Amino acid sequence: MRKKWGRAAVIAAASVVIVLGLVFAVTVRSGHGKAAQWLSSEPPPWITPKTPATPSYSTAAPPPPTRRTLTIDSGCRLGQGPAALTPVPETTTRRVNAAWDRVERWLRANAPTTAASLRPPATIQRITETQRQAGVALPAELVASLLRHDGVTGIGESFSLPPFNHPASAETVASEAKSLCEVLKSAGDESVGYWWHGRFVPIAVSGGGDGLFLDQRTGTGRLGEWDHEGSVNFDRWPATLTDLLEQTATALETGGTVLGGYRAVVTGNRALDWDFPR
Repeated sequence: MRKKWGRAAVIAAASVVIVLGLVFAVTVRSGHGKAAQWLSSEPPPWITPKTPATPSYSTAAPPPPTRRTLTIDSGCRLGQGPAALTPVPETTTRRVNAAWDRVERWLRANAPTTAASLRPPATIQRITETQRQAGVALPAELVASLLRHDGVTGIGESFSLPPFNHPASAETVASEAKSLCEVLKSAGDESVGYWWHGRFVPIAVSGGGDGLFLDQRTGTGRLGEWDHEGSVNFDRWPATLTDLLEQTATALETGGTVLGGYRAVVTGNRALDWDFPR
């Protein structure tokens, strides 16, 4: 009897051990599955996830570019020119008009297309306003010329002083003076007098950013040319605008050359052009 009870106890104990083993195995297996999930999809609950750092951007405005500032007088006095014109001497008026008479006569006979480009005279009021806007006294010969022709119409086949300098209207004189002075103010000291000066008076434009001017730094009105990509130049030019008008008239009348080789030619459209023989 004791043997039977002992055997039954052993069997019962073994059954309990087997059941407990199965429970343990299932528990362990389940735990490994959760661990795998933590590794594959999200960190374990005992690890606090880090919040990604938010990039910071400065909202401060960038510093403005440094502009060059003139430390010497540029001569520019835009809008502060003399309120009244200096009286034009009668001798200056006669000489300028005589040169224009010769030019017009040749143009009407040989290049009527160009003759038609000469504008009517400017008014004293318009010329006076130009002087005020440009900020510099206008030379007497320029005033006399504007009172004969207020520049030319357009650029193309319009009249040009050799080789391609089209007389500026009173309005263009003022606008060119303004533009050139504005550029000069940001160009640096070395450009004053070399590239432009506020006491220069533009009198003709090439259409390419260059032209002729009269130098009023000493009040003499010396004729020169400016080059927007280089420097001003006086070397090849006669002393005054009147001299250039007279030399132009002579070249037209005689078929001769001016400025070292430019000769007048008439295009098929009966317009004046200047040719440099090669």
